[in-house]
This record gives sequence, structure tokens and C-alpha cells, in this order.
Amino acid sequence: MVSKTELIPYLCNYDTHAKHLESETIKQLWSGTWSIENLGLCLKLLDGLKSGSLDVTITKYINENGKSESVLQIAISLFLQFCNINWNSHPENLNLSEYLGVNWPEDLDVNVLLQQDSEPIYVNLVYPELLYFSGKIFSALCSIEPCWLHLWWNLRILITHQRALEDTSASLYNESELIIAKLCNESQRFEDRRLKVLLFMEIAQLYLLYARVQKVEEYLLKARELAGLKLELTGILGKRTKFQQELKAQLVLTSELDNNISRPSAEQSHGDSELPPDIELQDDVRLNKIQYTESVTQAELPSLEQTLCLLTVQYLLKSQPKDELMNEELQPYIETILSQPKGPWSTRVAALLIRCKLEANHKRTVERSMLQCETIVNEKTNVAPTTRLSYLWAAGLPFAWCWRQELGNLYLSMGMVKAALEEFQRLQLWEDVIVCYTMLQLRHKAAEVIQQQIDIKPTVKLYCLLGDATDDEDCYSKAWEFSEHKSSRAQRHWGNFLFDHKKYEECIPHYEKSVEINSIQESVWLRLGYAALMTEKWELSAKAYRRYTYLHPNTFEAWNNLAKVYVTMGDKNRAYRALMEALRFNYDNWKLWDNVIMVSMDTGHFDDVLRGVHRMLDIQHKYEDVEVLSLMVKAILQDDKDADGNSAARLRKRTLELFGRITSIHQNKPELWQLYADLSPTILLKAQRLQKAYKGFTLNGDWPNSPDTCKKVLILLEQLLEYSLKARQEAAEKDYSQANQQLSSARLTGQAGVRAAEKQDWPDTNEQLEKVRTLLNDVTDYMKSIM
Repeated sequence: MVSKTELIPYLCNYDTHAKHLESETIKQLWSGTWSIENLGLCLKLLDGLKSGSLDVTITKYINENGKSESVLQIAISLFLQFCNINWNSHPENLNLSEYLGVNWPEDLDVNVLLQQDSEPIYVNLVYPELLYFSGKIFSALCSIEPCWLHLWWNLRILITHQRALEDTSASLYNESELIIAKLCNESQRFEDRRLKVLLFMEIAQLYLLYARVQKVEEYLLKARELAGLKLELTGILGKRTKFQQELKAQLVLTSELDNNISRPSAEQSHGDSELPPDIELQDDVRLNKIQYTESVTQAELPSLEQTLCLLTVQYLLKSQPKDELMNEELQPYIETILSQPKGPWSTRVAALLIRCKLEANHKRTVERSMLQCETIVNEKTNVAPTTRLSYLWAAGLPFAWCWRQELGNLYLSMGMVKAALEEFQRLQLWEDVIVCYTMLQLRHKAAEVIQQQIDIKPTVKLYCLLGDATDDEDCYSKAWEFSEHKSSRAQRHWGNFLFDHKKYEECIPHYEKSVEINSIQESVWLRLGYAALMTEKWELSAKAYRRYTYLHPNTFEAWNNLAKVYVTMGDKNRAYRALMEALRFNYDNWKLWDNVIMVSMDTGHFDDVLRGVHRMLDIQHKYEDVEVLSLMVKAILQDDKDADGNSAARLRKRTLELFGRITSIHQNKPELWQLYADLSPTILLKAQRLQKAYKGFTLNGDWPNSPDTCKKVLILLEQLLEYSLKARQEAAEKDYSQANQQLSSARLTGQAGVRAAEKQDWPDTNEQLEKVRTLLNDVTDYMKSIM
């Protein structure tokens, strides 16, 4: 029985030295050549693959030879050879027949076999046969002998397979989740702490591909805790420009390592790695690096910890909104990685490419961004194959052709449209080609180029792109027929065309067919939800938004729209929960807060009503929804129970504080002062606030001209006189002066109000007017009696 420690070198992380390894198979795998040693066995495996009996072939070989080492060597060699070629911008040509010892079977079309949920592989993939063959061998090995090593390699292949597809695949995701569950179970028995960290990082990379940010965060935090790595952003005074006089706070990353955990240094694990050059920023104003006034606490990070730092950057890129603030937050992490003297090649390239993307949007850094990307793409130095692949799956570095795509995007951002067009045409990225031709005002040219490609070799994607370029709906129908009714892309593009033309009713069936084929398409679920919302198909809209929020939980618009659907369906409790989720991802949207206030009021979440109104005042600096505030006051006065069964009366003090804030902003809104008066704890305060309400009603002087307004004011006057009189009658001796003043003001206010109302002599107000006159006489008589 081989121990776990002896199996670790089979992972081929290339972070130790091969001279310490004794097994001939491991030595060969660590040599960086990855030739097939046992061509006879390879031929048998290929025959088993062709006949569909690969499991039987492998089982028979293991039974005859007592071990699976030779099968494992072939599977790993095939996959590593594939990775070495596809992560190299200038790979050496490989004679596949010579490498395998036999011609690849003509009836095994890997471009079709590697399709998942109708999603094809990218055309830029080189030798996909190696990926397919190794994947099938590992899949068979996992079913025969599901040890952690086989499972781990299978996971790496599934991650690479997903990277090779043009869109995410639900079936690959489900298969990966099963393997992750088994691997996590196996990892509990790992004695090597760093091996577990590496596994969690590779699992996080899978979830990054599917934008499952919560899962990424879960495994990222586990990995950082196990590694004993503490990363923290802080502010330090420093200079960013050459002529800066005044020091300003700059973000910086502090890093600490737990000294109780032993770890090899980057020099020990990757001392021989040739790292790509870091191009300096040659700008007239901005410094190449921020100059800090004090030293920064930064540990020299080992290779694994550098890759963990990179994973943090990738997580933040996926989980945070794309804005200037995010760029500022990411820069210290990237600088920390790039400042390390040694480290894994894949981690360094990935960090440089992310910096290129971030710097592409600023005029002072875009040139460095382009030069850096050109350096990576055109690098012809002989980086050792083992250096290239070390920590490749933990770093999440995209394929080499993606680097050239990024270069094309950088050319576009600098206005070099023709240079970008050349790159995109070379990579057969026809969607980007359409963008370039549209910018050059040659959209017809895009259609011509795509039609030429169709004439050479038609594909579903090309028919769809022709439809996008010509706005011809028939092209989508052709794509659907060409796919034999199996392409989610055809239905997606068709639905998008109708959606963009606001034909919401017509686009729904196409979107439904698309997600039926591939259920993991986030953009389709989002659009389906909106289209169903616009056509009042509430159940369908709720289903679509629920599915989208499951796939992409950090989008506040989807949660907000889901809440809207629930409100329409009459399910306000679910609407409330959806809005609470929306708030997690956008705390500053006043429309969202307005919805929260309304739904919280309806569902009895009174605390959230108060929180929402305060937040509205923070954002909008106003809030005057009298209806909601009236309901809140009524709930407190009646001592209603909230959603959790608590007394609403307990919120009186907080509500009074809220009204104090609102009335300081809306000083002449009479309805607000009336509500404030209703809540007031003393009679004198009620009277004083009713006085302010009267002022608000009568400010423009037009109030007597409307019988309705006139009646409202007279009712208010009646209350004002009653409370003012009662306040004086019940006042303590120390409060006489204040109560007398209020009573006097109320009498004068009442006299003015009666005179104004008498001039109009509205029939509807006569009765109320008489009540106020009577009260005025009572007040006058009482004031005479106390003089």
C-alpha cells in the first residue's frame, strides 16, 4: 500500500527538487518531457476508448500487473503535455501520431466529444485530443479506484475542460461538485497542512469559473487560516506623484505569517524559476511605486502564500462592483505579489495580467499595461516546462491565447482598433471582430467575414454571430436547425435579439429552451426574469430570478426585482427576505431603500422601517412619505405586535428621534408635525408641535380658499386649543411660564384662524367653526381667571 506522502509527487506541483525522488515514473513526470513510456499500453487504452470499454481495459491491466502506476503515468503525461502546449504562447509543434505511437481514431471527433450542454470548445485550443484522452482515463481510474490522487487529477481536468468551453456547463459543474465532496472528505486525513491548502485553492478556482463567490470565499478563508497567512489593508501616508508636496493616505497591504507553521521559502521551492519582467511605469508625473513615509509590515511570502494572495485578488475581482474604488483596493495585493523576489511563474504572470486589465482604463498607466501584455505574449525565453506548470491550477492562469485576447482589448482601449482587429481575427474571436468593425463603421464587413467562415466550415456560433451582425432573425433559425435542436447558444442569441427589440413575449420561449439545455446560463435567467416581469408572468419571473440569485447571489437588481414579483404575487414575507439580500450588495440605492420601507411596513418589520427612513435621509436628505409614517405612528399608539411578536410601543423613543430629524429637514410639512404631535410624551409638547403644523398649513395664505383645507385647519385649531388649555391646567408650578406662553400663542393663532375662515363662510365648515369659537371663549375666560 502506497502512503499519501509517497503519492504527493504524483501531483506534479514542481515545488521541490526531483533529485530527492526515487521512483522512475516520478522522475519521468518531473523531467518536463512527458513522453509516453509504454506505447503498447497507450495503444490498448486508445482501443478501449474507441470501443467504449476503457474501464474494462484498465481493470484487466491492473489485475494482471498488480498496480496502476503505468496507467497513471500515461494519464498525467497526456494532461501535462496538453497544459504545457496550451499555456505557452510559442509552443513547439507536436506530432500527435508519433507521440501516441498511433494515429488518432478518425471516428473520435474530440471537438464534438468535448462539448458539454451544447457548449463547444474554443477553436484556439491545441491538441484537445490529449485533454479528452487523459480525462477519460482519470474518469475510469476514479470509478475503479477512487483514491484522492485520482480524484484530484480528475478535478484538474474538469477545471481545464470548463476553461476550454465557450460558456459554463451545468453538467461539468455538477460532476465537479461530486468530486469536491469526496476530496474534502479525503482531505480530513491529510497530514500535510500545505497539501490541504493547495487543494482548497484549486477548489476555489473551480468556483471562480462559475462565479460562486460565496463558495470561493469559504475555501479562500479556510486556506488562509490553514496557511497561517494574515493579510490586511491599512492606510499609510505617502506620495504617488513625482511633484507631490502634501502627503496623502495611501492603501497598503500588511502581511504576517504564523511563525508556528513551518513552510519552505519561495527561494527553496521556486529559486530556479525564470519570472517575466515587471515593466516599470515611465510616466512624467506618476511614480513607478508609491513612496511611503514609514516602513510597511510585509513578510517575504513563500510560493503557496503568494498564490493565496493572488486568489484573494481574483475573489475581489468577482465579488466587488467594478469601479475605481475596487482598483485601488486590488493594487496593494498585486504589488505585494510582484515585489517578491522569487515565486511560481504562473502566479506572477496571472498577477501581471490582472494589473494590465486594471491599468487599461487610466491614461497614465494604459501604455505600461500594453507594453507589459506584449512582453508576456511575445516572451520567447525558454521557460522550463515544469516551471510553467508549477501551481498552474491554483493560480487560475487562463490559456495562452487569452493573453493575446487581452492584448487586443488593450489595443482597443488605446484606440488602436485595426491592431486589435488583427489580433481578434487571428484568434477567430468573431464577436470581438464585430465590435471592431462596428467601431470602424464597417459593420457590413463583419457580416462578410463571418459569411466567409461559414462557407469554409459552418458552425452554430457563426450562424448566431451572422444574425447579430445583420439583425436577420433567420440566421438564428438556421443555427437551431444546424444544431439539430440541441444548441443553447442558438436559442440564447435568438432570445437576445427579440429581447433587445423589446419583444418580451416572443423571447420567453427561446430563453426557456436555452436554459432547459444548459441550466447554468446566468445572463439568460436574468433576462428571462425581466421579460416575464414585463409580460406579467409572475410565477415564471419568480422562478427565473430565484435561479439567477442562486447562480449569482451578489446582484442587488435581481433580488430587488424578485421582491417586486413577490409583492405582486401577494407574498410580502418572501419579498422582505429578497430585499434584505439586495441590501447586502447595494447599501446606497435610495430606490431599494424605498422598497424596503414599504415592504417592511406591510410585513411588520418596524425596526427596518426606521432604519430605512434614516438611510433615505442619509442618501436623499429628505423623506416625506406621510402614509408610511402614519402607519408607523398608528402601530406604536395601538401597541401592535411586529413580525417577531414584539411590542411596537418599544420603538416610540426611536421614532420620536426620527421625527426630530425629519422635521428639522421638512420644517413646514404640517402632516409630519401632526404625526410628531401624536407621538409626543407630554401634552405641552403636543400643543407646541400642533402650533408648527398650523404654521405649515397656513404658510401660503391660500388655505381658507378650499373648504376641505379650511376644515382641516379648523380641526387642527380645535386640537391646538384643547391641548394648550389642558397643558396649562395640568402644568406643575415650575412649568407655568412655558404653559402660559403656549396658551397665549394658541389663543392668538385661533383668533387669526377664525377670522380667516369667517370671511369665506363655507357651509361645510360652519359646525367646526362654531366649536373653535366656543373653545376660544373658554381659553379667554381661563386666561382671565389666572391673571
